[in-house]
Amino acid sequence: MTSPLLPTGTKGDLLLLMKRRGLISLADAEAATGLTHPTLRHHLGQLERDRLVERTTKKQKRGRPSLRYGLTPQAETLFPSRDDVLLGRLLDYLQQQGDVETIRAFFEHYWEERLRDVEHRLGRVPVGDEEERLRVLAEILREQGFMPEVQRGECGLVIRECNCPFPEAVKRTRLPCQLEARFFEQIFDDRISRVTYIPDGAPACTYEFPAPEEPAAP
Repeated sequence: MTSPLLPTGTKGDLLLLMKRRGLISLADAEAATGLTHPTLRHHLGQLERDRLVERTTKKQKRGRPSLRYGLTPQAETLFPSRDDVLLGRLLDYLQQQGDVETIRAFFEHYWEERLRDVEHRLGRVPVGDEEERLRVLAEILREQGFMPEVQRGECGLVIRECNCPFPEAVKRTRLPCQLEARFFEQIFDDRISRVTYIPDGAPACTYEFPAPEEPAAP
């Protein structure tokens, strides 16, 4: 049974092949699918653009290094996982043991690592290039499984997180939600308002960031 998140058709077949075998060559893909090299390169190229596949090279005893294709960490999230259920059971156990401080310390450490990663990646964006900063932030949120939508309007910036990557944890503690709000406050200097909330039944957690006030004319 395949995951409902996988692409259908040839792209899904190629991802499944890489999941089972690890790195594959064009010859491996041809043997498994019966498709020609040009067709396979086309599909693999699209998967690369979607950040689901990455290329590496393997040295040969003779001749040029050969190309190998493998799954990216983003692609791994397309396959079934019980990690979130296991995290939920771990939280249940810690709560039953009365170890609330370990739960808080774990989530705070996780969000601190996220913040450092975001600040590092945004630090490589030229100062003043707000559009690139937003693109990088959306890319990071996408990698982390939040399915973000980033929109800029006259009233400011709106970020919708259309997926919660850890729903089982949120069923047991709202600490991740509190830390997510703080995460955005630290990135956007406290100018934040959460207007919709998935645990309350909304389709997305939505954060609004008002546009900075323009200085009054002299």
